[in-house]
Formats: sequence, C-alpha cells, structure tokens
Amino acid sequence: MLTIINCLSIVISIAVLFCLVKSHKQTQRALIWWNSRQSMRMYQQGEMIQNGLLQESFVIRRHLEVSLLNPSVSQQQQEKYYLATIEKFHHSLKELSDYLFPAHIDDSLPLAIRHILAKWESQIPKLNFQIELPNDWHHESVFISSVILIALEDLLQIISPTISHKLSLSVSLKSKKSWNELTVNFSGIQIFNKSNNSNLSELDYLRRAFIFLTLGECFYQKNNNDEIWYFRWRSPENTKHT
Repeated sequence: MLTIINCLSIVISIAVLFCLVKSHKQTQRALIWWNSRQSMRMYQQGEMIQNGLLQESFVIRRHLEVSLLNPSVSQQQQEKYYLATIEKFHHSLKELSDYLFPAHIDDSLPLAIRHILAKWESQIPKLNFQIELPNDWHHESVFISSVILIALEDLLQIISPTISHKLSLSVSLKSKKSWNELTVNFSGIQIFNKSNNSNLSELDYLRRAFIFLTLGECFYQKNNNDEIWYFRWRSPENTKHT
C-alpha cells in the first residue's frame, strides 16, 4: 500500500513539474513576442524619423537656400510651403511623442486610455464605441500604465483585421476592493476563430505577458455574441501591503 502511495506521489510530482516547465516556456515565448512587438514599434518610429522628420528638415533647408539665391520666388508661395511642411513636421513629432511618452500616462490612466481610443475612433469610424471611464483615478506607476496601454493597443491591433461595420466595442475601467479592472467587450465578432491560429497565438501571448508584467490577471469570456477581455492588476494601496 505504501509503495502505491509513493508511486502516485512521484507521478503527481512529475506531472506538476512538467506543467511548471511547460508554463515557464509559454511565458518565455510570450515575453519574447511582447519584446519583438515593442522592437518593431521602435523600428517603425526610427523609420518615420529617417523618412519623415529628417527628410522634411532637409527639404526646408534646401528651400531656404534656394529662396535666398532666388529672391524672385513670391513671399506668399514660400509661406504656404512652409506652413504645409511645418504641419507635417508637427504631426510626425506628435506621433513620436505619443510613442515615447503617451499622453496623460503620468497623471491619469482614464485620460490616457481615452486618448488611445480616440485615435482608433478616427482610424475606424465604422466602429461603434462605448466608453465608461471614471473622472477620478488613483495614481498608477508609469510602468503599470504603460503595460496596460500597450496591452489595449495590441489587443485592438490584433483584432482590427476582423472588424466589420456591425461591431460594437465597449471599454470600461473600474476600481474594486483589491483589483483594478479594464474590461474590453467586443460585440458582433468572433475573435477566437479556429481558422486563424495566428490570432489565437498572439492573443495567448498577450494574456501571458500581461499577467507576468503586472502580476495580475488576464482572461477571456464569451457571452452570447459578446467576447469580453478582462485585464486586472492590484491597486497601489494593496500592492504596498502584500
């Protein structure tokens, strides 16, 4: 009898160890995926600087040199050109600024989330947005806020190819007793379509990376035609006492 119990104990221990190793590898893959997406964003921003800001500044300089050598160019034409170029310059700088330091990230998480959603509203006007964000919110660390904003942005980017005109998107932010919770509700879309394994893998990586980086929770539920994502993390007050 004792031998059987010992054998069962060994089998259970091996099974637990196997699960831990498997979970560790999956989390490792998720963090590699997360880092690769951030690296790609940095590459895209660098490309934007090289092909946008640097090119525009060079063109402005050349235009100024030509206008000094050729005073016959009308003042009005020059002013129109400079205004148009400076507008492009400003737009590129704003995009770069939002990437390096997202708006409101250091003072208000609800406003930072609203800023991201406003960008998506302008990009996909057919999307029906419903936003429920509190006016007041406790202070979050810049790191946690960054992870939350990146997770929201990545979730929308992964799902955006499947968006149709019938889709409604509800986003809410709530503070509960021991957890803060960001809820993203997609209505009228089948996110977990088995025919799209790439999306499934990316969504699983997103979930695992969020859990690891925030020591929180991230899970998905289906309710009729709604597919709901929950992102949970501990509030600063509760973190201090743990």
